[in-house]
Amino acid sequence: MLKVEVIEFQYKGERDYIHGTDMFNRMIAAPTATSATVSNIRFTVHDFVHNSACQLYSSTDKQALQDIQNIRARCQFKTANCNHWLALTEQPSANLPFNRYAYDEDRVIGLCRRDAESLSLTQQSPFTFIETIVAMNKHLHQLLFPELPGKWIFTRIDLDAYCDVRESLTLQLKHNMSNRLTKSAILVNQQQVGDLYFSLFKS
Repeated sequence: MLKVEVIEFQYKGERDYIHGTDMFNRMIAAPTATSATVSNIRFTVHDFVHNSACQLYSSTDKQALQDIQNIRARCQFKTANCNHWLALTEQPSANLPFNRYAYDEDRVIGLCRRDAESLSLTQQSPFTFIETIVAMNKHLHQLLFPELPGKWIFTRIDLDAYCDVRESLTLQLKHNMSNRLTKSAILVNQQQVGDLYFSLFKS
């Protein structure tokens, strides 16, 4: 069975696109099970989402999503013994209002300490787990590759289980595939809980 839901996002700060962290938070919130049971998370952003109105498709049958066109983001995870697959597309409507809310990444960056190719959070973050690690990883990339033109974009995250930790976090760069894709380990109390992927977008 395929469930289809129309949802609306807000824009972070002055951005003209929907932030990947908001898509992640919304798609993970889709299951009826409690977040504590969510595991084997794979979330991928395929393209920018500029329209605040979107369609969210979800099913426990992977084949139910195979004919959906122009997917902007995908998510899959497991709750108890049930697998879930989700896809996000933009609504074909125009001239929607740009509803915004304040988002200051510097509030996270100011709490971080760099050590070679890693960045650690020294105090509790005021933002969600995904917002915190994405802000940290973006800052780490800017520190490590200051000469590269373009913008570092969050494109994927793999997590062993749902996580809402906002302290004792470390991001450690593991691989840089010719700047097209990077992989950073996500550590909580120095134990790896997943991987975070970024791509360099040249506008």
